Amino acid sequence: MGWLIVLFDLPTDTKYERHQATKFRNGLLDLGYLMLQYSVYARCAVNLDKKKGFINDIKKIAPTTGNVQCYFITDIQWEECITITKPKEKNTSQIDKTDKIAEQLQFW
Repeated sequence: MGWLIVLFDLPTDTKYERHQATKFRNGLLDLGYLMLQYSVYARCAVNLDKKKGFINDIKKIAPTTGNVQCYFITDIQWEECITITKPKEKNTSQIDKTDKIAEQLQFW
């Protein structure tokens, strides 16, 4: 058992290219892939035959331009994945501290 990871870098300079990139992303979702990041999708593949079928499906929907890469990792490797996220810092420098309303906002 493992996971098929699909990474892609597609051109989006023209309206047609943006349409093709969106169509490809939606196609991956329709095929049951999970979006890990904007250009990184994954799907569970229970065996190597399923993996081959999934890759054939991707070839059918892949745009004619850009780069699409497929990696197969085992379930154990998937479990070892570490996700690091950091909260966004709030920008409080825009609040005028001499303003009474700003003082109330800072209090709350």
